[in-house]
Amino acid sequence: MPTASTLVQRLRRVGSDLPRSFAAQIVALGNGAAPLLLRLLDESPAAEQAEDPGGGESCQDCGQQHDDRGWARLHAVDLLTELREPAAIDAMLKIIADTSSDEPIHDKVVERLPDFGGAALEPILAALARTTKETETAESLCCILSALGVRDDRILHALLELLTVHPRAAAVYLADYGDAAACPLLLDVITASDADVEDASERLERLDIVDAYTSLGGELPPSVKTQIDAWLGGVR
Repeated sequence: MPTASTLVQRLRRVGSDLPRSFAAQIVALGNGAAPLLLRLLDESPAAEQAEDPGGGESCQDCGQQHDDRGWARLHAVDLLTELREPAAIDAMLKIIADTSSDEPIHDKVVERLPDFGGAALEPILAALARTTKETETAESLCCILSALGVRDDRILHALLELLTVHPRAAAVYLADYGDAAACPLLLDVITASDADVEDASERLERLDIVDAYTSLGGELPPSVKTQIDAWLGGVR
């Protein structure tokens, strides 16, 4: 049977598609593979890309080109999540802090970290406490919190804090979180906004907030409902 070191070396060269049988071999090693995957996750693909700027494959999802090490890091996030490796939580949070949302590794972590569930709650809250709420990092952390599948008043508080700086994103996350206690503050945002919004993007933002509010069971005031119906009628 191949060793963990051999399999992870192969992972570095596998490219965009990770065969299920190969992934299963790595997962079957359990804790034996975790340290090597964590080391891979901690590496930056920048140096390798500088050595071979023409190498790599284009991603069908984002259109960017990734070298093999970049693909390997994406696969490492998936594999460490399947292993539910506790040390991977802090490693993934470091990636969130060190990258932006236009980087595939950032999006991969936002997608997979919620699978850790309650085990990730305290580390994420600690990371959020160190993060300025206006930043993209804070928004990503709140997105993850909303998808953990955990009920905790601190999550609701964090999402409501985000509502003051990123109302559209926060509203979506509050809807995902599913706590009707957010309705009063969502309604405050809705009623405080300009009733005569002409800009299409601002209308879409307000509609997203309204959708979040109503999905949580909120009832729209007649004046707001009339305005929303008028907008929607103009779209039809």
